[in-house]
Amino acid sequence: MPEVKIGIALPVRELAILGNNDAAPLMKMTQQVEELGFDSVWVGDSFVARHRLEPLTLLAAMAMVTDRVTIGAAALTAVLREPLTLAHTIVTLDQLSGGRLVLAIGTGNPLPVQAEYDAVTMSYRERAGRVDEAVKAFKQVWHQRDGDLTGRYYDLSGLRLQSPPSQPGGPDLWLASNGKPGAVIRTSTLYDGWMPIKITPAEYRESLRAIREATRAAGRDPDAISTALYVTVNMNQDAAEAEAGLNDYTHTYNELPLTAMTPYQLYYGGAPEDFAAWLGEYAAAGARHFVLRIGSFVEYETQLHTIAEGVMPRVHEMTVD
Repeated sequence: MPEVKIGIALPVRELAILGNNDAAPLMKMTQQVEELGFDSVWVGDSFVARHRLEPLTLLAAMAMVTDRVTIGAAALTAVLREPLTLAHTIVTLDQLSGGRLVLAIGTGNPLPVQAEYDAVTMSYRERAGRVDEAVKAFKQVWHQRDGDLTGRYYDLSGLRLQSPPSQPGGPDLWLASNGKPGAVIRTSTLYDGWMPIKITPAEYRESLRAIREATRAAGRDPDAISTALYVTVNMNQDAAEAEAGLNDYTHTYNELPLTAMTPYQLYYGGAPEDFAAWLGEYAAAGARHFVLRIGSFVEYETQLHTIAEGVMPRVHEMTVD
């Protein structure tokens, strides 16, 4: 496998917005991503605010129609799922995929979405503590370590009755968070990887340095931390046309203009060769797995092939220290 990897986030939400909630096209897209040579294929998550098909169920189906690619969620709002049931599902997915599962875990939407806040009674402030407690218990059991599984929020003793995952120690669980001090500590002490969605190359380098230092101080191997980046892209030789495409995309997806979304997420519009060079700056800063969401409702197929032909080979050829 190439040292620098690239994957595609499926347009699950986009199809739902267009009125298509059929899973069959998504399975064909999954197979296409694998056949084109990408390293991974991903699905997103939303509790109620941005309706789409349920991601963990989709991942099970995706595992059955692929043989090679990593399958993953980017990102899964794990804290909104009952943790014993979630662990059971994760273990089953890992078995079904033959150990190809990765889950990037976040705490919710980057923008305030009132519909979701109204539907979820859990305080947003306690989400990080709750999900970290659950992840710690999962890893304790998956690594076959003894100890109490009762914490501040949950009694997860029932985890010891569940089947083991396919991967020794369980599938990788990445933290989907930008490089704030709290995320640095959480990644270094508990998670297997880090996937920010809004960060500059310089900030990436500095945050990764801090993560590695904190990981080493925690007695873990800093080189074992996977490093990723999530970007929404629109490929066009005309940069102005690409940006207009992204603006159309955010108006439809987020009901906001592109200028309102750029403070929260990374977007890139332009030529494939320029985009590959832009990704190269992040690779030089330490990113090793790029997850791309195609920012178009009308040109998915064209965009996918453009990325496969004009971006993926350049990513796979990147030389990193």
